[in-house]
Amino acid sequence: MSLLSFKNVSKNLQDGARQIAVLDDVSFDIDAGEYVGLWGSRRSGKSTLLELAAGIAQPDAGRILFAGEDIAQMRQDERAHQRRYGGIALARLDWRPTRSRPVAEHVGIPLTCCGVSLGNAESLARRTLKRIDASEVEDRMTDELNLSERIRVELARALIREPRLLLVDEPALLASPGESRALYALLRSLGRKNELTVVIASTEAAGIQGAPRVFTIDDGRVRSTDSRRKVLPFRRAGVEPSAS
Repeated sequence: MSLLSFKNVSKNLQDGARQIAVLDDVSFDIDAGEYVGLWGSRRSGKSTLLELAAGIAQPDAGRILFAGEDIAQMRQDERAHQRRYGGIALARLDWRPTRSRPVAEHVGIPLTCCGVSLGNAESLARRTLKRIDASEVEDRMTDELNLSERIRVELARALIREPRLLLVDEPALLASPGESRALYALLRSLGRKNELTVVIASTEAAGIQGAPRVFTIDDGRVRSTDSRRKVLPFRRAGVEPSAS
């Protein structure tokens, strides 16, 4: 059984008097343990696809199955419960702190919603930060972090519940080339070591380098890699970076 399946999924946004198709009849299956790249330009529908997969948004048509359950048909509170306990995490790595708090507390707070004490949550947060080579910031304040550190801290916050599916939106968009390469390598290693299913959405070709399977998205339509493991080009751009 596939871990995540989109079946004829469409999503529209209202722009004044007209509707814009953000996703148009999208279908695909992702198995447990896969590492998948989703490559597209800005406003191509990448973030919307991840929000639908996480149960944050609902489609206008189609079914979205996670571990066999149709999350598209769930109520909002049921979808929130699925994210909290069911194994889905969405990491938006452009996070900026709205208030300053210790990093270990910030990473651990999601567990307090599941009945874990703050002390135990912070202990687990330190373990998670160590897992992604970010222990050096665990006692810092969130407003003292640079961009690269904020990216890793938010990734730790997504990982602390031990999700089965990790959805990552633009993981290294504003980081330096060296920091980007290190982050992509970390995400690949997380998938291999922990049997974690990882889907990365990126505007950068570097973001999907090394992914065994790649989707391209353009004008709300999704296409997959061909048999040569090359990314199918955008219809307009004609760009074809290698996924291997």
